[in-house]
Amino acid sequence: MGKQTTSQARLSTKDHLAEWYEKTEVGRRLHHQITRELGNQLERLFGYHTLFLGVPPTVSVEELAHSQTKLMATPDGAQVDGAQTVIAFDESLPFDTESIDTVVVFHGFEVCEEPHQALREVHRVLVPNGNLIIVGFNPESVFGLGWLINRFVFPSKWRGLKLERIPKLLDWLSLLNFQAAKPRHKLIMRPVGRGRLFRWMARFDDWLVDHQVPMGGAFVLHARKQVGAGIKGLHRQKVRPKLVPIPVSRPAVGAETHPRNEPTK
Repeated sequence: MGKQTTSQARLSTKDHLAEWYEKTEVGRRLHHQITRELGNQLERLFGYHTLFLGVPPTVSVEELAHSQTKLMATPDGAQVDGAQTVIAFDESLPFDTESIDTVVVFHGFEVCEEPHQALREVHRVLVPNGNLIIVGFNPESVFGLGWLINRFVFPSKWRGLKLERIPKLLDWLSLLNFQAAKPRHKLIMRPVGRGRLFRWMARFDDWLVDHQVPMGGAFVLHARKQVGAGIKGLHRQKVRPKLVPIPVSRPAVGAETHPRNEPTK
């Protein structure tokens, strides 16, 4: 019963977050900034299989990624344009070890009950030199502080949203031997008001984003799984995922019909 309640709370938070991106003016603005950044980063990455975690239905996966196979793992089976949907939780991905070239996590670690285990799963399924792109909110910003307040003011909506500091996230990545690039900040100044004031603040925010002034309300972080790197401190511990039976998607990942090239460095 408790596990079912936790799953329902997680889905509720993801639903409210997707609704916020779609129906609020600030959400749509941030959505545009993030998808543009994801498109720029994914365009430079090579790989046959791209996995998306937590991506809302408003994101066109087909336009973002140019890989041969695009997979979307979600516990509720929600369909995303251009991707093959797999029913699974982030903490237990039903994919073979070292079978995915790129993983995109869209607020996935923030609505996850066990973010450490979810990150280990991402590490497991990524090929050597595989790429991880994380989208998240920055709690060390005015915008991020607003989300922390919302958890207490509107607990029915946002109690499942757990924000982690960027330095802490970088520590997690370092523990798993990921080489992380400098985060790309988004929504550095949240526009307020309407009309001319909103448009002026939006233009100023664009200037701040272009010049990458730190303390953005959200970030996009790219990390690469280093070749031959295991998990620090876990050499004697094997983390075996509980595979979720999926009759449709496993052949797309487990069996390749094309010769595989080494990912570009």
